[in-house]
Amino acid sequence: MTDRVLHANDGSRGISPSLARLMLLTNAAVWGSGYTILKFIQTTVPTQWMMTFRLGTAAILMGLIFLPKLRKIDLRRLIVPGLILAITYWLGFMFQLAGLKTIAPGRNSFLTDTYCVMVPFLIWAITRRRPNWQHMAAAFVCIIGIGFVSLSEGAASGLLSVSFGDAVTIVGAFFFAANLVAVGFMAKKFDPVALMFMEFVFTTLLFLGGAILTESSPEPSWASWKIIAGLAYLVIGSTIIAQIFQTVAIRYVPTSQASIILSTESLFGVLVSVIFYGERLTVAVIIGFALIFCAILLSELHLPKRKRRKSDDDTDASASADGISAPGPDPIRR
Repeated sequence: MTDRVLHANDGSRGISPSLARLMLLTNAAVWGSGYTILKFIQTTVPTQWMMTFRLGTAAILMGLIFLPKLRKIDLRRLIVPGLILAITYWLGFMFQLAGLKTIAPGRNSFLTDTYCVMVPFLIWAITRRRPNWQHMAAAFVCIIGIGFVSLSEGAASGLLSVSFGDAVTIVGAFFFAANLVAVGFMAKKFDPVALMFMEFVFTTLLFLGGAILTESSPEPSWASWKIIAGLAYLVIGSTIIAQIFQTVAIRYVPTSQASIILSTESLFGVLVSVIFYGERLTVAVIIGFALIFCAILLSELHLPKRKRRKSDDDTDASASADGISAPGPDPIRR
């Protein structure tokens, strides 16, 4: 299916830029609302069982959709790469969802999306290509934003304190950034579809093993229509439809515009959380969210600069970060 989408505009009219922007905005809204749905499901289904059902279903659907393509690939070569991606993915979810248990969905969405700011620095650690001034500024602004968000927790005592939920969510963002960097490098050597399929399979097995060892057995109450509808929304909406929309739409919208539109995911995360979860926003939290959002935009966008040969390293680092993060934000994370 994706192969056809990727080549849909070869010799065809394609879609209008306006429709493409609407599709990307729909993506952001679906992904952002996913945090509140995760929070709701967590109240009934333990975290690792929830992710087993979610990722397992996604892996099965992906296997069926891409079966002709996967049959032509020697998946044994992808066992080690798939395991590496799965471990970082699993750790990212474990920390993010541990944070979601104790903090509101909107807060969790903004702190999780700080992975965008971390990616260029992880690339720096691996390739020795230094981040450019935008990435440096984004990190600085992001830290200040996190400070404002954390300040709201310690407002009563007048102290700056990072809550447990905030801290583990940020750790989860780090592992998501590590996963994204690993995907960026491995996708150059292995087929991206097969790589993602193996990642989903192994991550599902990690969650299943963890659920069996540490959580209670599945209960009949988990089969309520609300839980099933929530999981269906996450798998079909946040994964399949969102991925198709993004794959199609990003071909007809400039990268800078697409980055801005997709970055509104965290805004939708807060909006849905306020409306349906009852999340309360203080002035400090609003300022913090605004700064984190600005940091994400700074990290994702590439402002025009004067041509000079000495800036090639910065450009390479910027391109590496963009090549890894911009084309395909992982829809499963939402």
